[in-house]
Amino acid sequence: MNSMGSNQEIISIQFSQEMLGNLEEEAFTLLHCKYTTSPNYNSGWWVNVHKTSFLINSASNERLEMLHAIGIPFVPDRHLLKNFGDSLHFTLVFPKIPKHWHQFYFREKTTGVHLKTNNIKRNDSGIYRVVVW
Repeated sequence: MNSMGSNQEIISIQFSQEMLGNLEEEAFTLLHCKYTTSPNYNSGWWVNVHKTSFLINSASNERLEMLHAIGIPFVPDRHLLKNFGDSLHFTLVFPKIPKHWHQFYFREKTTGVHLKTNNIKRNDSGIYRVVVW
């Protein structure tokens, strides 16, 4: 994807039947994310995601492990961003959020710098647009 937004990349998504299970009984949670370069770093902007990322219920600490990421590389690969203010849009796929979850957040299982977002309120669609930092 061009970080300047002038070209759009078409992404084809393929899931195995094992991953999909019975579509009538299963559903997914989609986090459509936006990451924008931070002024905290002077140069070398890049972004990636750990395969061990998860959603966590704010009340009970229950976790849902990430199933797939679209449009962002997994660690150790990196998506380079050239200038301050450049953004990357990507989607993270998780299992369906249980109905008893009212609020949750996204985290990566890593130390140091990592992607995160707080205070996502559950909805019935399972589709969320979030800004990660």
